[in-house]
Amino acid sequence: MEIGSLQIALRKRGHWEAIDLGFTLARRWFMPLWQLWFMTALPLGLLALLLAGGEVWILLLALWWFKPFYEPPLLFWMSRAVFGEPLTRKDVARQWWRIVRPQLFANLTWRRFSPNRSFNMPVALLEGLRRKARSSRISILGQGQHAATWLTFVGLILETILETSMILVLYFLIPEELRWIDVEMLVFAEGRVGEWLQVPVTLIAMSVIAPFYVAGGFALYLHRRSELEGWDIEINFRRTAERLKQGKQRASGVTALVLVAALASFSVPDFSMAAEVITPEKSKQVVEEVLQDETFGRYEQHGYWKYVGEEDRGDEADTEGLLEWLELLFDIIGGFFKEYAAVGEVVLWGLAVLVVVFLIYKIVGNRDWFLDMLQGDGRGRRSRQVPLELFGLDIRPDTLPKDIAAEASLLVRDGRIRSALSLLYRGALVRLVQDHHLEIPASATEGECLELVRMNRDEDEVEYFTQLTSRWLSMAYAHVTPGRDDVEMLCNRWRMVYGHVQG
Repeated sequence: MEIGSLQIALRKRGHWEAIDLGFTLARRWFMPLWQLWFMTALPLGLLALLLAGGEVWILLLALWWFKPFYEPPLLFWMSRAVFGEPLTRKDVARQWWRIVRPQLFANLTWRRFSPNRSFNMPVALLEGLRRKARSSRISILGQGQHAATWLTFVGLILETILETSMILVLYFLIPEELRWIDVEMLVFAEGRVGEWLQVPVTLIAMSVIAPFYVAGGFALYLHRRSELEGWDIEINFRRTAERLKQGKQRASGVTALVLVAALASFSVPDFSMAAEVITPEKSKQVVEEVLQDETFGRYEQHGYWKYVGEEDRGDEADTEGLLEWLELLFDIIGGFFKEYAAVGEVVLWGLAVLVVVFLIYKIVGNRDWFLDMLQGDGRGRRSRQVPLELFGLDIRPDTLPKDIAAEASLLVRDGRIRSALSLLYRGALVRLVQDHHLEIPASATEGECLELVRMNRDEDEVEYFTQLTSRWLSMAYAHVTPGRDDVEMLCNRWRMVYGHVQG
């Protein structure tokens, strides 16, 4: 995808402002997103209906549990639309299995209760990362990201409110003559038709909230990537270059236009001094003459009827009506809790089983670490894969000179600023990975690497690595060459931060 074709304005935002941007996108594209959700949810709902054997709670549990199965098509469609390439339903249907397959088993088992589902989903679907690369990527992107958890919590509350509201609306649509019906018995009693009313109500509530939930998580993901990778800076560089290019083409035309305007200004006579000066007395006289006209000089007074209520009735009837309404609301909420008690028990047992399976999986996957712990090594060593290349830069130690700072200084004196910065940057990465054992994923970006340094290294090294990264990014992507003195200063400080000679 081309960053320059983004349909949204990239700028520094807060987390809640990013979610608000996602909600704006969901409102704009609600109908196609809604249709895509039903395109996946309805067939699965019909299958669950056939397998539930008439048990409504099993059907409702299945509809809720398979939410991660309905949401990827919405994210995939938005990821194309936000870059100006909206897809049709047929396009999504043709790629449907490729869209929903990534991490599907994990999302329906041990990750089903993850509160960051909306934020983590783009990493697997859009970036195609798996296993350790996915975990490392999420750990970098997710630093300080608590808004996704609140988004999940608020979405669940809104779904519940929407379900309750729809049932209340149906109740208030019942004619006054039939209000003697026990709504709690109608909706929650076993064997009643009203029991099945919860199925379409739940389905509609989930379908309405889903586009906003997915769009909010996607906007948080875009905001975080833009923050780490400087998308807004890159777009501004491109726009500036385009304006400069267009400005050169228009320069001759603008010069000719200014010349013609200057010549014309000498030929036009100035009549401003001939304008009549209006005094305050003259203005007052004109206003009085206007007000004397019949059109402006009339004054009319109108009255109207306003209902003020019945004088003989007090607040007793209103209070009784409010109490009846609150009693009805509490009955409906209590019925919900009664109906979902069995569902909650099943969910808790399922959660316990998943926790046990997850612990077994972790123990098996980290058996070497546990063996080291049992043998007395308190640190619990784990084999670590060291990347050989980062951001297209070779960071093998044997490709670097012994005295990196001295070699970089020689390159600066020869005028090879880019080579000097590249050598300093590669040397710093080798020190971080080899000597300081900083785990940097092979899929990390320069911005994500800087975040890891800020989280794990001391203040002096963070300050130096920040300056070095800034100069390197400006040189590599914006083609802005720093001064020789600036690079010499980086060479001298490299010796103080990382040592003189490679060990």
